[in-house]
Amino acid sequence: MTYNVYYSCYPNIRYKEYNFDLEIEDIKKHTGYTYSQCPVWNHRHNRTYICYSPSDFSLKIEDTFIEYKLGNEKPVILYFEDLENNVDYDDDILDFTVSDMDKKFPVLQLKFLGSFFWTDFENDYMWFEFLDHPYTAANNNFVAIGGWFNIANHPRTSSLALQICNPEEELYIEKGDPLYRIRFYTQDINDNISLTKKKITEKDIDAMDDRRKILSEDPKFRNKILFDKDARSQCPYHNS
Repeated sequence: MTYNVYYSCYPNIRYKEYNFDLEIEDIKKHTGYTYSQCPVWNHRHNRTYICYSPSDFSLKIEDTFIEYKLGNEKPVILYFEDLENNVDYDDDILDFTVSDMDKKFPVLQLKFLGSFFWTDFENDYMWFEFLDHPYTAANNNFVAIGGWFNIANHPRTSSLALQICNPEEELYIEKGDPLYRIRFYTQDINDNISLTKKKITEKDIDAMDDRRKILSEDPKFRNKILFDKDARSQCPYHNS
């Protein structure tokens, strides 16, 4: 059976030129290797989607400041002394919790790579998995932070949260670099997934954010929505 899943990049007018596509990796990159003939490898490969960067991006951390640059935008410099009284920093490009930047492996989130995922209403069970790509640690100096949940219960946004491998070196992403992987699971792992890109509006995103905030007020119920396939009927906000 084939299940439909839809996604949209954030409808951010400022960064519309950075819209990206999710696609299965070109099998030609693996042709000629003996593993490419293995049905075990092929079964998973044909169900794994990859996000490729729509733009260059760089970030470096110094003793007194963070500097980052997206595409042809002007570099942004954030001085730590100006962030001391803030819990979080957030703009259209990235966000982070200030205390996370002091860790051995700093963590932040790239907002310009945000997307929204959902599936057909009649699909009452489908798991969404966000996971890292193996080459980012070697080539880009970061590892994506993953997770999974039942997308049939909880359509939501997702963006690239990353952990910097070596904060003493620059994090650099080149346009076209693979950044992370996405997989979908149904009750029958042999089902096929059809992933389609669609446009949504700021109003759709706002409605989703409102729903998320409501669910966040009740952590116990929120966890049921994320992981219990029978919880959807209990959620009055599913269609909102």
